Parts: sequence; C-alpha cells; structure tokens
Amino acid sequence: MMNQLNDEPNEQKPKFRVTVVKVLVALNVLVWGLGAYLWFNTTDSPPVRAENFMMARDIAPPIQTDFSDLRLDLALRLVDTDLEIASSNALLINLNTGEILFNHNGEQRAYPASVTKIMTVLLGIKYGESDTVNIHADFGSLMNSGATLAGFVYGEMRTFSEILHGSMLSSGADATSALAYYISGSYQEFVDLMNATATHLGMVNTHFMNASGLHHENHFTTAYDIALLLDYALNYPKFRRIFTTATYSFTDFFGQQQEMRSTMQQNMASLFFNGGHILGGKTGYTTPAGLCLASIATDGEHEFALITFGASRSNGEGLHISDAFSIYEYFFNIIE
Repeated sequence: MMNQLNDEPNEQKPKFRVTVVKVLVALNVLVWGLGAYLWFNTTDSPPVRAENFMMARDIAPPIQTDFSDLRLDLALRLVDTDLEIASSNALLINLNTGEILFNHNGEQRAYPASVTKIMTVLLGIKYGESDTVNIHADFGSLMNSGATLAGFVYGEMRTFSEILHGSMLSSGADATSALAYYISGSYQEFVDLMNATATHLGMVNTHFMNASGLHHENHFTTAYDIALLLDYALNYPKFRRIFTTATYSFTDFFGQQQEMRSTMQQNMASLFFNGGHILGGKTGYTTPAGLCLASIATDGEHEFALITFGASRSNGEGLHISDAFSIYEYFFNIIE
C-alpha cells in the first residue's frame, strides 16, 4: 500500500524534492567551503624567515629543519645586487632573526677545507673536559698531505685549552687529531660523531670524512649548513670565546714561549668596516676548495654570519677576506 502511494502521480512532489535537494547541496557546499577556509587559515604555513637558525641550545631529539628553496629564494642573490665577489658560494644571515639576507649558491655543495674545524672544536667543547690531552696523530701522513700543524709533538701532554685553540686559531691538524682520539677513542668514531651531529642539526647536504678538512671527494657541505652549525656552536660560551680570539700564548715542548694567531685575523689590517666590525672567524684552504671563510660580524645591534667558499687569490691577497668586507659593508649600509 505504501509503495502504491509513493508511486502515485503527484505534480507537486517532484518539484518539492528538487528544491530540497538543491538546498541540501547548497548547504553542503557552504559547510565544506567554510571548513576548508578555516583549515587553511589556521594550519601552520611555512615560515617566511629561517626560524631553524633559532634552535634549541642542546641537541636532544633531532632538530627538524625546513630546507625549502622558497626560504632561500627570499634572500637577495648576486644578480639582484651591485656586488662583485670572487667566492663561488656565499650566504649571509641575521643570527638574531634567522633572516637570510644574501644567497649566492648557498645551498649548493662545496668543499669546506678547514672550516670543518668548527664542528671539531664544537664537539671537543661539548663532550670534553678541562684536563690534559695526549698528542696522538699520524704526523707522517699529515705532513705528506700538506696539512697545517699547530706545532705539537707526538706523545706530549697538552692542556685541553691548548688543543682547542690549536685547532681553531692555528688550524692545526695535529690538534684536531689529538682532539678526535681524546673525545671518541678512535679517529673514525669521532668522524661518525661529526656526521651524527650534522644530521641532528639538519645539515642535510653535509658529509665529513675527517676532522681537519683535508680534501676528499666525499667530504662536503654547503654555506647554508655551515651557517646552521655556526649558529648552534655560538651558543656555547667557550666556543664563542675561542672563535673570536685573535691570539693565544703557550709554552712549547722545548720550553719556548709561542703564540697562536687566528688565521683570519692575521690577514686583516682591521676588523672594522663602514657600518660594523667582524668579531671572529675561521678560514680554510685546499686547492679544490679554494679560499673559504666562516665569520660573524655585528652592526652594534644584531649579529650576522657570513659563509663563503671557493675564492681565489689576486696579487697575493686572499679574495675571501675582501669578499667578506664587501658583503658585510653592502648589507650593513642598505637604506631601508
């Protein structure tokens, strides 16, 4: 009976049903549209600035970083400026805000040479203690490879502070080798620790093969990754002190007073430029890497990190140094 009633012709029912369906469809579209609007306006969107540089002060869980090209594209590039630089890779970042100001192949892989020692010294400070360290290194191999040496003698005992300064200021591969054995017990285990730390810091385009930066085709990084590393390392007061130190005095194995000098600062007549001054830095050089420099500077309000790779020499002058002054001065004097 019910089926019969429903099947009976009725001129009004179809119109009523169509109207109800249209209303329901319209309401459905409205609800879904409103839901979509609320979703896209409340869900976190990619940050405009590089907040991953404002990272936690200790490595606990792995730090998640966003290495999107969009973030790097926000920076000025060489084609957007009047700058002329010799370095093949360069990246300038405001360490206080995380804003990348200048990017010239900053995300492309390059050889870091002795800029590697930033990681080595960081791990020494993070995991070492203030006591004496035995100088353990393969001096024959280091000398054959042309590595820079701090002047220590195999088997002698040195203070932890001397080893750290010898690694950073003198850029001594003898010091970094001693540090590697002291921290990890074996050289390879220390290199493994370097790579594990790089992974934790989000240095996704970095791989280390040694603690000193001697050339190896599988020993590479990027300017962006070194900026991440330096930003993290500067949160350790001891690292900051060593990184910004110009000279360090010590007594050598033969009882003679010696002085370690920053490989960056000894190549600069002055740390000051129009708009600010350089606080400290670490140089590096191998033939494949060219002249490299990781430095920090201040305009009196903020601190900035500049990483450059792949510069050459001209008339005896290291163009990584002139690039640093050019880039800092250019961006410190841009009229807003």
